Amino acid sequence: MIASSIPRLLTPPGKAGQPYVTSLYDGEMFYIPLSLSNTRLLVTGDETENAFAIVGSGGTASAPIGFHFHREAHDVFLCLQGQMNVWAANQCRTMNPGDFASVPPTVVHQYQIISQHTEFIGLIVPGNWIDFFRFVGEPYAGCLFPTSDARNPMETIVPKIIAASEKFDMVPVRDHPFVAPQPWKEGEDISIPDGVEPYFLRAYSGQKWILGGILDRPLITETQSNGRFSIASIQGSVKHKSLLRQASAIKFDKVHHCILVVEGRLDLEIEGTKVVVAAQELAYIPSKTAFSLGFGSSHAQAYIFANGGGIEKIIRTLGTTYEPHTIPDEPVGEHTVEMLRALGQEQGFTIV
Repeated sequence: MIASSIPRLLTPPGKAGQPYVTSLYDGEMFYIPLSLSNTRLLVTGDETENAFAIVGSGGTASAPIGFHFHREAHDVFLCLQGQMNVWAANQCRTMNPGDFASVPPTVVHQYQIISQHTEFIGLIVPGNWIDFFRFVGEPYAGCLFPTSDARNPMETIVPKIIAASEKFDMVPVRDHPFVAPQPWKEGEDISIPDGVEPYFLRAYSGQKWILGGILDRPLITETQSNGRFSIASIQGSVKHKSLLRQASAIKFDKVHHCILVVEGRLDLEIEGTKVVVAAQELAYIPSKTAFSLGFGSSHAQAYIFANGGGIEKIIRTLGTTYEPHTIPDEPVGEHTVEMLRALGQEQGFTIV
C-alpha cells in the first residue's frame, strides 16, 4: 500500500513497498573500528525484498581494509568525492570522482581511502549481506566520520572480523600478493566487458545512448552482473521535454529503482505526488510503484541503481548510440509515448 505522500527519512523504513527520499549523508550509520569511515545503509534488503542494498561510505585516509572475497555477494565501488584505491584480483586503480569498479563473487579485493574526505557508494547483492556492517560496526551518530581512533585492533576489530567470517559471506585472504596502484589503461578501462569479470571503468567513458535529450552511460548491466542488477549515469536538462515525464507514469512489475542525484535536480512524480530530488539526495522507488522522471535544472546528472534494466534499459532500447560527452542542445530522434507503451510488455512495465 503506497502512502499518500512520499516521506523524507533519516533511515530506511525497514519494509517493502515504501517509496522514500533520503540524503547521501543519512541512513542507518555504523562505524567499523579503526576504519576512520562511516558506513551508511541507504537502502537495505528489507526494502528491496533482498534484491540489493545501497551503501554509502565517507571517510578520511586510512590503511587498506584487508584482502577478502565473497562466495555470492557482488560488490561495486563508485567514487563520488576524493580519492580511493580499489584492488580486484591482481589489479589496482586509484579512483577519482566518477570512476567505477566491479568485483564479482569469488574475486579477491579490498579498498583504501587515501584523501582527506572521500565519498563513495555501492550496490551489494544480495541485499541482506549488509548485516555484516551491523555485526562488526558500532552505531554512529556523528556528522561525517571519526578522524582518529587509537584503540587496540586486537581488542576492537580483529575478534569481530574472525567471528564475521564464520557467520557471513566474507572470506579473509591474508596472503594475497599486494600490488601498487597501476596506471589506468586507455585501451581497456574505457569500456565494460561482454561478461561477468572484474573491471575498472574510467569516469565519463564507455558507450553512451541518447533518448531525446537524456544521455545514458551504463556502468554495469545485467550482462556484467549475471542478470542481477544494473547501474547507469543519466544526464539531462529542464530545457528538453522528457519522454519519461510525458508518459504520465511508468509502473515496473519487478524492478526496484534507487536514483541518486549528483548535480542539479530531478523532478519526480511518485504515485501522483510531485517530489523534487536535489544533489546529494536519493529517491527509492519500489516495484509496482507508478512514477515519472524529469529534469528540474539546466543540467542534472543522476545515477540509477536497479535490479534489472528498468529506466536505463528503456533509454538504451529506444535511444541511439551517441558520441559527444555532453547533452545536446536539441533533442535527438523521434520518440513517442506509443513507442514506450509498445515496449512495456517486453520489459515488464505498464504506462499508467
